[in-house]
Amino acid sequence: MTKRFKTILMTLIVIFLLLMAGKYLLDFLFADMCGNDIKQETPSPSGENVAYIFERSCGATTGFSPQLSILNKDDDFQNESGNTFRSDKDFSIEWFNENALKVIYDKSSETYEIDKKVNGLKIEYVGE
Repeated sequence: MTKRFKTILMTLIVIFLLLMAGKYLLDFLFADMCGNDIKQETPSPSGENVAYIFERSCGATTGFSPQLSILNKDDDFQNESGNTFRSDKDFSIEWFNENALKVIYDKSSETYEIDKKVNGLKIEYVGE
């Protein structure tokens, strides 16, 4: 290898390492700008599952988003988007039984996710 080639190679390696370090620093500083505020925690009739209604916000430039996650009683509620239903307006829920849940929402709302089955549970949606 020539001296010039070694110099260019070392320069490229240093630039690559600096870019990687910068990426990890930015990821660390701005990792979780979103946050969840639990509004209602409703266990299923047997208590095996829990339905969480919460508002998710991702900073000053976004609004609050009412969302629903259904988790096993042993699972921790995480700082993530809802795994069942996401909307732009408030909604409510009712457990039919251990295996079925009803979501009551405003028909005029904009919905971003409507899952009909989560964790083996059947979800029914009723627009009013």
